[in-house]
Amino acid sequence: MTREEQTEIIHRLEAIARRDPGRRGLATFAPDGLLLPATLELLGAERVALVTGFCVRAAMIGETDGPPGTLVLADALRQLGKGVRLVTDRFSAPLLAAGAPLFGEAFPLCVLDLEQEQADRQIDALRNEFELTHVVAIERPGRAADGHRYSMRGETLDDIAPAADRLLRPDAPDARLPYRTIAVGDGGNELGFGSLRSQLKDRVLHGDLIFCTTAADHPVPAGISNWGATALASALSILAGKKLIRDTDHDRKVLETIVETGAVDGATRKQALSVDGHSWNEYAAPLAEMYGLVTTALGSTN
Repeated sequence: MTREEQTEIIHRLEAIARRDPGRRGLATFAPDGLLLPATLELLGAERVALVTGFCVRAAMIGETDGPPGTLVLADALRQLGKGVRLVTDRFSAPLLAAGAPLFGEAFPLCVLDLEQEQADRQIDALRNEFELTHVVAIERPGRAADGHRYSMRGETLDDIAPAADRLLRPDAPDARLPYRTIAVGDGGNELGFGSLRSQLKDRVLHGDLIFCTTAADHPVPAGISNWGATALASALSILAGKKLIRDTDHDRKVLETIVETGAVDGATRKQALSVDGHSWNEYAAPLAEMYGLVTTALGSTN
């Protein structure tokens, strides 16, 4: 497959992931062409931390968007021989722990303390001990302009979502991180979307309040964050010439497992087989398209 053919397929994957059935605005109005550079960055990674988890206050547990996509991308990276660590909080840790066995061996998991100073120490330890080359934030609340973390409804999440922004910010204003950063999100309030704030905050409901100010090197907007993470894993498959993603039957098992563990839909706040207010069939259709596209493209080599 030529580089031009790879690029065309990755643009198609991006278009699928960028559908915006919930009319959130971020995926619709963000600039195009952001998936390819993020994927090229990850292809050269050695040790990657993936941070996720968005607690829904009404249920006091994580939502169905974030952990499934994080596991899909972690699995793809591990198949490529990358070192992987997962980072979350106590509300989403059970979801990742329950879903991980469906991908084989469990992933090392760092569970951030709710007390911010302790969480910061955990992040510093991870950065130093694991010698990170890359960080990927997937559906994780990020600090807004006033320093707080917000839900899409404008609810403050500070007490249930320890800030993980330290993973994407240098320790001093004139310092640079020794690793590269990528962010996946669907509403702008997610960690890593600071570089798109001025351009898109007026396109998102409550955007001036909730839009994150912490920037990743490569933001990857999606209609649903799980779609964005799967698009990254799919694009890695295209660049690596190896199918690194699993079919929608597997996706369903993962979603069923985390829902059985207590995960709720972030939009409806109900424990159901849905994501961001979209039924399984609506949610799974783009996943099936991405799987089909990768399978067709790599059919002759896998």
